[in-house]
Amino acid sequence: MPKTGGLQRDVVEAAQLSLAVYSRIQHALYGAVGQDEAWPEALRVMAELFDASFSMLVAAGQGQRDQSFYAAWNHSDEAARAYSDYWWQHDIWLQQGVADGLFVQGNIARGSDIVPLPVFRQSRFYKEYLAPLSTEYLLVSAVSDGSVPGLAPPSHLSFFRRPDQPNFSEDDIAIMQLIFPHVVRAFDLHWSTRRLQEQVTLLHRFLDALDFGVVMLDPAGRVLYANQGVRTLMADPHSARWLGSLPQRVALHEPLGPLVHACARGQGGGAAFGQTNPKLMALTLPIEEPCGPAPEKIQPGACMLLLARHVETPPAVSDFVMRIFGLSPAEARLLPLMLRGCAPAEMALELGVKISTVRSQLSSIFAKTGSTRQQDLIRLLGSLPPVR
Repeated sequence: MPKTGGLQRDVVEAAQLSLAVYSRIQHALYGAVGQDEAWPEALRVMAELFDASFSMLVAAGQGQRDQSFYAAWNHSDEAARAYSDYWWQHDIWLQQGVADGLFVQGNIARGSDIVPLPVFRQSRFYKEYLAPLSTEYLLVSAVSDGSVPGLAPPSHLSFFRRPDQPNFSEDDIAIMQLIFPHVVRAFDLHWSTRRLQEQVTLLHRFLDALDFGVVMLDPAGRVLYANQGVRTLMADPHSARWLGSLPQRVALHEPLGPLVHACARGQGGGAAFGQTNPKLMALTLPIEEPCGPAPEKIQPGACMLLLARHVETPPAVSDFVMRIFGLSPAEARLLPLMLRGCAPAEMALELGVKISTVRSQLSSIFAKTGSTRQQDLIRLLGSLPPVR
């Protein structure tokens, strides 16, 4: 939360707003960032400041309840639905404000400044929608005009008063001007956070659809994320014996420990578990992080761990490695055998091909990956490409 310095304190006091109230407004706004359900409470805190009977935040085309409504306080679901479904098209304040070019971020106005009260009271919008809600006066601010990609969509924040209350005053406008930068900043942060949350959710759904395990670990081996494939492997006793404390963490003394902790130091690699009859294939990829003030320099950090039942070797794993190095399908099918430490003759026997074919494919793999021997390639599989 931004600090209130001496100059800002003078402005707050000039607007007849106590520092405690100003602080409470900021806490409510920034506390709602990333939490849709918290915005009605933020609106309540601001509505009390303006002695408003109800308030609403409209974000065009981005509603929680429908396509033109976002959040409200002390506004019934029925009234909100009626506005979203129908009355926004007949909102005389909105129509005149758009016609006059008032819908620009930062504009703050009273309803009576947009449409004279006598004219407003004759409108259908007032007679059939607002009057039954015992509402007559408006204080509105254009939170966003949608001109900045990635931030909040076109949206406005409105406060309303009953006919038996006084109209909003110049002091109310001054207070709105004071808190408005925080409203904009909080809603922009909220919208950016929502988009990131949606992207993360989609990413998790994508990773859960993969037919092999994907684990993201921090440098200490603690799990940041594990997909559905990992949970499936944990349910298989033949694979679970090698997985240790997953999906919580990977300890150094566990079977995957040396591989993962070496990965955190920038040394990726691969391994097959189960000596005579391998059950699990593991591949580690270092995730590099910016190094201090020089973003072009990187340092090892977290680790990506890929896990698959060895007997299955899911096509997605082979495809993943094929795309990294530009291998052919025939070359890629040698990789699981290489992770097991099979000699060329063993590979030929298992695949049912000539040993000369295997040696030719190995030569091609080494050429494409810049390796000179099998162990170099195994290490390379875990260290390339850098995941940033």
